[in-house]
Amino acid sequence: MKKIDTFYPGFVRKAISFTIDDGNVPMDKKFLEIVKPHGILGTFNLCSNNMKAFDPEGYVEFYKGYEIANHCKYHPFAMRDDTEYEFSDEPFSEATADVTKLYKSDTDGLYHFKAANGWRRMATTEAYCRFADEGRDELEKVFGKGSVKAFVWPYSMQLNAIVFAHLRSSGYQSIRKTGETGDSTGFALPADRTLWSYNANHRSLLKWAKKYAECEDDGELKFFCFGVHAVDFERDNNWNELEEFAVTYGDRPNEYWYATVSDIFDYEDAVKALEINDDYIVNDSDVKLYVKIDGKETVISPGSKISI
Repeated sequence: MKKIDTFYPGFVRKAISFTIDDGNVPMDKKFLEIVKPHGILGTFNLCSNNMKAFDPEGYVEFYKGYEIANHCKYHPFAMRDDTEYEFSDEPFSEATADVTKLYKSDTDGLYHFKAANGWRRMATTEAYCRFADEGRDELEKVFGKGSVKAFVWPYSMQLNAIVFAHLRSSGYQSIRKTGETGDSTGFALPADRTLWSYNANHRSLLKWAKKYAECEDDGELKFFCFGVHAVDFERDNNWNELEEFAVTYGDRPNEYWYATVSDIFDYEDAVKALEINDDYIVNDSDVKLYVKIDGKETVISPGSKISI
C-alpha cells in the first residue's frame, strides 16, 4: 500500500489561530490592526447582550473573515453544584449590599453577587442554559444561521453538571475553557473538544510560540492557539509582544496554516473521515484536503474519489 501523509492547506503541519473573548470592539479593533495585515485568523467569542448598542451590519463587517463563537448572552457565572446560596429580597446597591448574599437583577434568573474582583452576574442553572441558547440564536440572527459552532465559557468552565450536559447536547463543535495549556499536549489537536483551552495567553505568547516553532514534525497535525482578551494587552501595556508575534510568525504560509478554530477542527474531522484503501482515496467531506502519496503532493477536492 502506498504511503499517505496528511497535511493542512499549503502542505504544512502546523496551524495557528486565536480565541478572543467578550467582543470589546475598541480593543478588538486594535488587536486586528496588528494581526490582520499578517494573515493571522481566529475566533471572536461574543456575548449577544453586549451587541444591542451597535449596528448589526456594522458588527458583521467588522468581524468579517473571522469566526464568531457564543460567549453566553450576559457573560454570567453559573450557580455551583457544591454551594448553597443565600438570597436577598432587598433592592441591589453596590454601596449597601451584603457581600454574602445574591440580589435579583431586572432579568429573570440573573443575580448580582460579590466576586473576588467586584460585583458580577450569576445565573441559576435553568437561566444559564436559557441564556446560552438565546445567545447563540441572537448571534446567528446577525452572523447567519448555523454560523455559531462553538461555546466559550465566561470565567472558564463552571462547576454545574446540568449546564455542562446541556451544552454538550446542544450540537456545539467545541466548548472552550479558560487557561493556558502551553506545550503539555505536544501541541496536539484537542483530544476532547468539550474541555479544550488555548496554549498561550497575552503574557506567555512569545514563549509558547517559540516552542511551537521549534516543535519537530512528527507526522501529526499540530495546533497553536492563543487568547484570551484583546484588552489584556492594553492592561499590561504589551501590545508590542503581539506585534512581535505577528511579525515573526505571520506571513509564513509555507510553514503555518492560518485559520479559525472551527476551520481547524473541520479540517481534522475531514482528515479522520478519509476513506483510504489500496486502490483509491475518498473524500466525502466538503473540505479540500492536502495529502502526499508516496511523497507526491496531491489535493483531494470535496466529495471526490481519486485512484492511487
